[in-house]
Amino acid sequence: MKKAYLLLVLCFITFCAQGQLGFGPEIGLGMSTFKTSPPTNPILYTSSSVSSILAGKVGFLIDVPLSKHLYFQSGVYVSRRGAERSFSYHFNDSFNEQVHQSMHINYFDVPIGVVFKKGLQGRGRIMAGISGQPSLIIGGRTMLDDKQVFAGIDSNTKAYGKIESEKTLRGFDIALLVTLGYEAATGLFVRAWYSNGVNDLGIGSEIIKNRTWGLSAGYIFGKGRNINKDVDDLIDKTK
Repeated sequence: MKKAYLLLVLCFITFCAQGQLGFGPEIGLGMSTFKTSPPTNPILYTSSSVSSILAGKVGFLIDVPLSKHLYFQSGVYVSRRGAERSFSYHFNDSFNEQVHQSMHINYFDVPIGVVFKKGLQGRGRIMAGISGQPSLIIGGRTMLDDKQVFAGIDSNTKAYGKIESEKTLRGFDIALLVTLGYEAATGLFVRAWYSNGVNDLGIGSEIIKNRTWGLSAGYIFGKGRNINKDVDDLIDKTK
């Protein structure tokens, strides 16, 4: 993670000096869920299901030309991901338990990757990208609704708590991030994204991996991003 931060800073300094750096805000909304495998000990689940929750992100990106059509892209984002889970246990004939849990997890993300842009800079163009996305948990909330039946007597308990790194979930995540969108001549862009977590966040024998998809919009400032600028100010002068 430290290497990712260092690379981002070095790229920012280098291309600012060259005057070729694009930069700007991005905000998005989507849905998030988990790919899970229930724990195998100390007690087996008798049932398990997962459903999606609302996800989102906000942050700042840098967009650096490597060639006429290939760009290095990175940034820093704060995002929310998670899921709702339902599972049940069968301890014995007189003791059963059903649990519903919602998890809203806050992350600090640093995607690092490349974006291919079909058209020329200063004109509208389709873009597609692929990135690796390291992430750190920076907080969140969880709600647990626990229903028990013991010796024929029902009980129901609700509990609220904080998401704690290395206690609730493992603190570091990394995902494969793919995007597809359109960048207007002015620098305004929209894109769809899908991220597939490859790191296991589960504690113990349980396996939890993030899955997120959504739409985002942003604006890229910088040299050559505005079609109304003089031709000599464009990075790509080819017509």
